[in-house]
Order: sequence, then C-alpha cells, then structure tokens
Amino acid sequence: MKCPKCKTTDLKKPDYNSPWFCEACGGMWLINNDNSCFPNTVTATMNEHLSEDSHDKKTGICPSGHGLMIRAKVDIDEPFYLERCTACGGIWFDKGEWQRIGENNLAQNLNDIWSLSWQRAQGKAKNRESFLKTNQALLGEHIFQSIMALTEKLKDHPEKERAIALLQQEIL
Repeated sequence: MKCPKCKTTDLKKPDYNSPWFCEACGGMWLINNDNSCFPNTVTATMNEHLSEDSHDKKTGICPSGHGLMIRAKVDIDEPFYLERCTACGGIWFDKGEWQRIGENNLAQNLNDIWSLSWQRAQGKAKNRESFLKTNQALLGEHIFQSIMALTEKLKDHPEKERAIALLQQEIL
C-alpha cells in the first residue's frame, strides 16, 4: 500500500496490533475504524502535533486502491481535515491528527465526523463561541458576566419573556 499523501512511500505495519503508517510524512491509515490499537501503540513521531508542512491541504487515493477519499473538516482549535474511503471505511490521519482526535474525545465516534448533523453542530458551536467572544470584548468583562449569569437564571423560568420585556423596557 502506498501513502495517499506522499504517493511513492510504502505504508508500514510493524505488527498485527499496529496501524499502517508512513515513515516519510508520519501519517496513519486506520482500516475499518479499528481504533483498538490507538493511541497506545502509536510511535512518538506520530504523536507530535501538526507541522507547518502538513499534507492537510489535499486529499489522497485510498491506500487499499478504492479511489479518491472524501474529506471532513474537524473544526476544533486549529481546524483540520480527515480523509475517509467510502468503499472500505479506512480513515487517513495526517501527522498529529490522531492525537488531536484523542485530545477532543472524538475517537469513539469517528464516522460521525462525516455526517451533516455533526458538521452543522461544529459550525454552530464555532459561531456561538465567536459571538460570545465578540460581545465579551465589546461589553466588558463585568457586564458580560452579569448578563451570562442572568441568562442562566432565566433559561428555565416560566416568565422569561416577561423578564426580557422588562429588561428592554428599562434600558430603552
């Protein structure tokens, strides 16, 4: 099997319980979502974070020979893409991506990353985070924290609409 990113390097599998890996770029090939061998048997070079010369900007051909893999954006901290073969279900991890998946507790549900609902939820979470940071900067820490505390108190209150109307009336 050839590395989908380097294209000329043969993937290696040190033993039965190890993933396939590329010695040139540090990428890993996980077949059939068999993450039982991760992360304990991953070598030190594969555990490093993404490097500047990451191959993440392009997809590749399935190492098992099934054609072009599809990509899914993992929008956490520094976003990155995972590639998956639609025929065999194999997933390609560029150097450092498996560690980031593990750090964000995504290893148990890898296939969800390619679902539209997961992608939408990631986008929604990212937008909310940006919205809150912007408002915190514009309002100042004290006012922002006061508003957030009030929203927590009102979330399940049966008269929350009345409270919002009262707040609006008093401000304007």
